[in-house]
Parts: sequence; structure tokens; C-alpha cells
Amino acid sequence: MMWSFVLTSVICAGAVDVEVRTVGGETHTGSFIEVTAEEIAVQTADGPVRLATKSVMGVAPKGTTALTPESIGAWVQLVDGSSILAQQVTATRDRAQVTLVGGRILEIPTADVATVRFRQQSDEMAEEWTRIVGLELSGDVLIAIKGEALNYYSGVLGDIDEETVKFELDGDVLPVKRSKVHGLVYRHPPGRQMPESLCHVIDAGGSIWSAAAVSVTGDTLTWTTPTGTEVARPLGDVLNLDFSRGKVLYLSDLAPETTQWTPYFSPARIPPALASFYAPRQDRALEQGPLRLADVEYAKGLALHSRTQLVYRLPGRFSRFKAIAGIDDRVRPRGNVRLVITGDGETLLEATVTGQDDPLPIDLDLTGVRRLGILVDFGEQLDLSDHLDLCQARVSK
Repeated sequence: MMWSFVLTSVICAGAVDVEVRTVGGETHTGSFIEVTAEEIAVQTADGPVRLATKSVMGVAPKGTTALTPESIGAWVQLVDGSSILAQQVTATRDRAQVTLVGGRILEIPTADVATVRFRQQSDEMAEEWTRIVGLELSGDVLIAIKGEALNYYSGVLGDIDEETVKFELDGDVLPVKRSKVHGLVYRHPPGRQMPESLCHVIDAGGSIWSAAAVSVTGDTLTWTTPTGTEVARPLGDVLNLDFSRGKVLYLSDLAPETTQWTPYFSPARIPPALASFYAPRQDRALEQGPLRLADVEYAKGLALHSRTQLVYRLPGRFSRFKAIAGIDDRVRPRGNVRLVITGDGETLLEATVTGQDDPLPIDLDLTGVRRLGILVDFGEQLDLSDHLDLCQARVSK
């Protein structure tokens, strides 16, 4: 069954100002006038502005600051993908009481809860947690901790209070001390259908809520998750309404279909260690640390050494490719490469980039393109200091 959803239309005079960012990079600031499934309207200083929802990346209330909780007592994942940071979680068999960062209490049916984790995790523990959560088991799961090891047991979860978790194992109900419990996994029968998420609401407490419906009344934002949980918060408690899902894809988050690096002086056999040393980097520079062009650091992008060729198979239809290209600040003014970008084999851009140039903004039409190619070729200085950064490299719809 297909569900439909709407963003409830509202008129809200005097609401908190918001900043609306579009896929095209425009920014509009003003108060909400109207929000529908098709468009978002704000009253700006220059008059009303109406934007197609499909063109909106995010809406951020002005002046909101993130809360710094004294401690996080639980990490709660809902079946719709919402991730909730909580100070405390208690539950009966059917309903969970979640104390959010900031002190608000929310009741959620346990039928909507996927997992509850009570502890921070090392990388190794996180990997093991993910493995256990992904198992196909016949019942609920209690994950116990002993030292750095995680052990799991399949049974039936019962009441949870601040001290114990009641867990039915082989017909016996055991009161397990929460100090020994790393986390819980609720089993749900397959096949549940839910409405699609339209956006994600990121609140000041750090929770990320999947939202199928959103409305604004005055300075209060109300959203309903795909599972049906309704949450109402002041706009001043919300950091962002993220509409970007599926609209923008950073190349550093996408595995290339092919990667080929060729050294300037090519031996008969390229040692694996050498190939690894010159391999592309995602979201960091070749010399470690953040990508940096003209004294600006970038969190997203690719670092490529000549001669590197990448081909990406785009997972959908995208209309633009944007990036900022330049030789990384750490090696400037050295560096000289030839940058070639292709779409389905046809050249879209060919440019020389040197360490003496200003960063090069790139904005290319990708209409109809399924394979995007990027070649960083040797320039006029052999391969010396050929450290090209493609910052904010992304495709958008």
C-alpha cells in the first residue's frame, strides 16, 4: 500500500526567522508564510519568496544553538530510521518512555523502536554491534558487555527501569542489571509499510528525526515520523530541516566504478604499497589533514595525485556537477596538472590547474549522463607536487 503525505499549510505571522538553502546554492531568509508538499514560502525583507520543495536543501531557524548535555544515557533507533539521543529510557513491554536531551519526555510504542544502546562504543565494539543487530534472530535480543566483549542472547524483552532489564530466556524471566547491558534489539515482523520520509528534523539535542509530515504554528514546529509518533518543539529548539536526501551526492561518499593510478616513471610492476600511497583520498588531503585551498578548509571532497583516473556510475539522474578545484595549499606554489572531466566519454571540462592559480569553480551540466569520469593528468612539471583537491565535489538533481 502506498502512503501519501503532506506538509500542512500554515500561516504564521511573526514566526522565528529561518534560512532556506536551495540545491542551486541560493539562500533566502525570512519567516515562514506557507509550507506544502510542493513548496516552501518565506516572507523576506524583499517580499514573499516561494520555492519548490524539491529544490530545497534545508531550512535552518536562525539563532538556534546546539545543547551540550551533561551525559547521554541512551541512543535510540526507531524503525523509520530516526536516531534519538536520550538522557534516560525506561519501558514496559508495549511502550517506551524516552527522556530527551533537555528533559522532555516522549512516549513511543516499542513496536516502533528498533534498538536501544546504553553505552559509548569503541570502533571494534561498534563493528560487533552492527553485526549483531543485522542478524536474523527469532526473538528480541539482549546484548551484554563483559570487558570489551559483547555477548548476545535471544529471548523476549520485558519491562525496563533505571536499574534492571527484565528478559525472558528459555521460559525464565531474568532481572538483568543495566550495568551489564550494552543494548537491546527489538524484533519486528517483516513487511511493515510506512510513508516515505520527506525530510529529517535535526533538533538542538542532537537527535535526527525522520519526518513524513511537518507543520508550523506560530513559533512551534510539529512533525510526525513515518511510524506515527508526533513531536512538537519550539522552532528555537530545531537546528535544521534537512530536505537534501537524494538531491545531492558527494563523490567522496560514492565508490568509483574504476580507479586507475599511473606513475610518471612506470615500473613493470607497481608495488602495492606505492599504489596505496598515491591512492585517492576521501574528505582529507593527500598529506593528511583537511582539504585546504586558498586558506579555506573543506570537509568534503577528493584529493588526487597525477596520473589518476576515476569513473563513477551515477546512481540516478543528476543535472549538475559542482566542485572547487585547486592545488592543495600545502604544496603551493608548486603543482601543475591537466584536469579533464567527462560525461559518458564526452569531454565536459579540460583545464590546466597550477599551484599559482586561484581555486577554479566548476559547474557542469550532467543532463542524461550516467558515467562521470575524472582524470588528473600530468602537467608541465612531471608529477612533482601534483596534489589536486576537488573540494565539495558533488552531483545534484
